[in-house]
Amino acid sequence: MSLLLSSELKDVLIPIIIIVMIFVVAGLIIWGLKRTYGKDRGLVTKDEPKVVNVELKPCFTKKNEMQFLKDLYKILPAEFIAFPRVGVDNLVQPKNDKVLYNTILSQYVDVCVFLKDTMQPVLAIDLFEPNPVEQQMKVLHPNVVKALSAVNIPLLKYQLSEEYNLVELRTRVIDAMPAKMVAMLKEKFKNSNNID
Repeated sequence: MSLLLSSELKDVLIPIIIIVMIFVVAGLIIWGLKRTYGKDRGLVTKDEPKVVNVELKPCFTKKNEMQFLKDLYKILPAEFIAFPRVGVDNLVQPKNDKVLYNTILSQYVDVCVFLKDTMQPVLAIDLFEPNPVEQQMKVLHPNVVKALSAVNIPLLKYQLSEEYNLVELRTRVIDAMPAKMVAMLKEKFKNSNNID
């Protein structure tokens, strides 16, 4: 009788042990997935400090870059808007291969001109200092140039100076823009002259 009881107990105990093992393994897998892909990933945890040790930068743009932006706004037609320090990852996105894209993630262009209605980028401007030492320190990454070229955003390299000849600046900016944009501007200018 005790032999019969022990064989019945084995028959019941083995499936219970298997079920418990399945639940334990499933629980460990779920816990691991939540820890890896959970919503709070990247937030402050008990192991991380509660205070982030950062300080405010003294200025977003240099004084001469801000002066350039003001002068650019004086010569840009009303259909365009310009922004300083535009991240290249806001202008382009990867198609298939992310290797080149990953090299430009932290890069930016000094000034980007957009068509105001559609926010389509039409011109990127790389500003550089007349000082050769500063020119060497601030060189545009070659992959940024390749990426802008791949999506047909022209790149204008422009030297910062104390005073700008606004006519020369306008000529350089308009000449650097895509021919389609220049034709649109000429047509608008011609139509506005006919109205007066």
